[in-house]
Amino acid sequence: MRQLRKGHAVAIFETTLLALIGVHSSPAVAERSAEGCNVRLLQLKTLSDPQRKLVNLRPRNTTLAAINALPQPHPTPKTRSTNFERQVWRVTVQIVEFKAEADSDIHLILFGGGAYGIAEMPAARCLPKRTRDRKAIIAAREKFTSKFGEATNHWKELGAVVTISGVGFFDIPHTQKPHAQNFAELHPVTGIGFVSG
Repeated sequence: MRQLRKGHAVAIFETTLLALIGVHSSPAVAERSAEGCNVRLLQLKTLSDPQRKLVNLRPRNTTLAAINALPQPHPTPKTRSTNFERQVWRVTVQIVEFKAEADSDIHLILFGGGAYGIAEMPAARCLPKRTRDRKAIIAAREKFTSKFGEATNHWKELGAVVTISGVGFFDIPHTQKPHAQNFAELHPVTGIGFVSG
């Protein structure tokens, strides 16, 4: 009898918890979470936001040092409110290491000219149909994995030098390390070329 009551209580708790989550989460958010895709600033990270057509897809050369020198916006932009976020940037850097994140992105640690940075490659299933330059984003990830193998949830050292292009993005400060001083990233990656390694 006690076991039955205990099980009943757990069921009530779980139902109540799900109901509370439903109050604070939209169906779209819950659906994306179930797919293992990013939910935080998803549209910006997948180039599927309402301002996506403002992004210049022709890569512009820069450096990690120049990206690090940009002022960090406060609060973190939820729209493409800066010039950095309206441009595809291209850098020649070393990929120090990489791993697969819980949101299915491949997380790349970049280093060049004494500065660090981050680039991210979303999974194809996490890109909405309205994602701009969708084919290029998918092709960049496939090109990377075909050369270096599939990413896992453990860091893999690399050391390869690449030329990598991606859309400018300011992430919300959290525990990622190392990172650009201003939490700027190339997200999503739209192209990659191999130099050495």
